[in-house]
Amino acid sequence: MGEELSGSSAAINSSNIGYQLLKKHGWKEGTGLGIAEQGRLEPIRTHVKKNKRGIGAEKVKRPKPIEALEAESKNEKEKPPKKSKASKRMRKILELERRLQETEFDRAFRREFWPDNV
Repeated sequence: MGEELSGSSAAINSSNIGYQLLKKHGWKEGTGLGIAEQGRLEPIRTHVKKNKRGIGAEKVKRPKPIEALEAESKNEKEKPPKKSKASKRMRKILELERRLQETEFDRAFRREFWPDNV
């Protein structure tokens, strides 16, 4: 079992389910996959992922040096204070209100062209 996970390019064992499926569909050992048999001859190398980070996350994010943190805090003191953003709940309420206004405007516009007797 360790051989399969290690990523060695050793030949696949004939008892392997993948090997059996390939043979069943007409593959011959030593040839590539595809119509013109131009595909890979060896399996793709793999490695066991032992961390809980994402697949593309290879590098560990290192903490910033103290000098960089001091420089950032100095820059923040020089900047004017930012305006506080509306809370998430308030933004949702404003978005809902805007959508309701658009819907009401659309309905009023369509009512102008709709016959009164309907």
